[in-house]
Amino acid sequence: MKVDELLRVYAKEGNMKLDKQYTGTRKAIMELARDKMREFIGTADVGLDAESRDMLVMMIARSMMQSFSLGYGIGKLEGKTDKQVYL
Repeated sequence: MKVDELLRVYAKEGNMKLDKQYTGTRKAIMELARDKMREFIGTADVGLDAESRDMLVMMIARSMMQSFSLGYGIGKLEGKTDKQVYL
């Protein structure tokens, strides 16, 4: 398998583990996303309705989960190939 294919497989594996095995990490990400949303509202000095706040939290959380999955995949790939991966 090519490196890019392996990375894609391992990133998907990281995403599945985040859903099943690392539920505590998932909860922590959601809490951090809520904190970031509150920080944004304070810094930007804007008011958001409940739906907009929820959407912002989900966007932040999805981004953090995607970063987690990609980091998991890179770490696993580096361990398997014994080489550093640069994006």
